[in-house]
Amino acid sequence: MNSMAIDKSMNKQIRVYLLAGVATAPNFFHRCCETLQALCEQSGWNTQVEVIYPYGDNSRSLFSQVREVGGDLVYRFNGFRIGGKLVADQIRETCNGEPLILIGHSGGGAAAYQAARILVNEKRVSEFKIVQIGSPKVPIHPDYRAHVFYVHAIDQDGRFKDPITRLGSWGGWSRAAYFLPQWNRRKYAPEHIEGINVLGGHADYLRHDAPYIDEEEVSNLDKTLKRIWQWVLDSIPRVMPSTDAHN
Repeated sequence: MNSMAIDKSMNKQIRVYLLAGVATAPNFFHRCCETLQALCEQSGWNTQVEVIYPYGDNSRSLFSQVREVGGDLVYRFNGFRIGGKLVADQIRETCNGEPLILIGHSGGGAAAYQAARILVNEKRVSEFKIVQIGSPKVPIHPDYRAHVFYVHAIDQDGRFKDPITRLGSWGGWSRAAYFLPQWNRRKYAPEHIEGINVLGGHADYLRHDAPYIDEEEVSNLDKTLKRIWQWVLDSIPRVMPSTDAHN
């Protein structure tokens, strides 16, 4: 894909996890998994893409799922975070220290970040990347900012079109002139933030069939994953956070 792509002869073992948001159908990610699997193989990586439902699928109470996502949006590391803990528990069963790529849609992006923090603090992983697709804003600890790529939908004029991405906050207080406090709305934002012009709305970033194919015959799925994978290839290897537990 580019000059920084992994040499296929390395056949590097990695783990890729696709994390669902709330009210997601059980088979929704089938084509996405196939496409990610092909991208991994093209990049010389030996892996099996796995899907995790941090808050359950669409058969579970929507109210309960939304409440649990809210617990994963807080900054403090010792907060109420069911989704992040569930993801970390499932990753422990299959991961043996390999590099991780966590791709979360909607609330799954919040769970991905919290799970990564848990696993890094346990020293179970040393290389990881987090992709948040159409996710509510989760405050990112400064040590993790370079590891997170945030994707949000925009229209043809570059305006935000996904209301879920307006939820949550990256803001925090910083010192301004004369040591006066000033609100910085991006104090805890990811280092990499990008808008993608996809058809439809919040639920449609990873759709692959009509009417989610543009005039150039590119589907939302292909458009979204192409940009995500370019960032993954460009950003590996990167240094992991050097500190232990963050509060």
